[in-house]
Amino acid sequence: MRSGVIAQKLGMTRVYNDAGEHVPVTVLRLENCQVVAQRTVEKNGYTAVQLGAGSAKVKNTSKAMRGNFAVANVEPKAKLVEFRVSEDNMIEVGTELKADHFAAGQLVDVTGTSIGKGFAGA
Repeated sequence: MRSGVIAQKLGMTRVYNDAGEHVPVTVLRLENCQVVAQRTVEKNGYTAVQLGAGSAKVKNTSKAMRGNFAVANVEPKAKLVEFRVSEDNMIEVGTELKADHFAAGQLVDVTGTSIGKGFAGA
């Protein structure tokens, strides 16, 4: 099992294939997605990589999280997510993940968080 990435949806567009047919695609932005920590079976009981994306101000980051980022030698991140991976797919701490992390034609699972609109009335 390979690691995922943290991305922001920018919108939709289309691309044309060799036959001239258009294929709808989703445009995603990978903003400074780096490996912040590794979880191992010996220490944590499972294998995973912790990814961080975006950038956060140091004053808005807790001291505990600042320590975690200092150990990893990366700048503070706005969002942290863990992805379970197999032992042979562990990624080194500090590695930046880009679009070339995925192979052409690879199927992906996407999870989104919708923007809440609050109470809209009757």
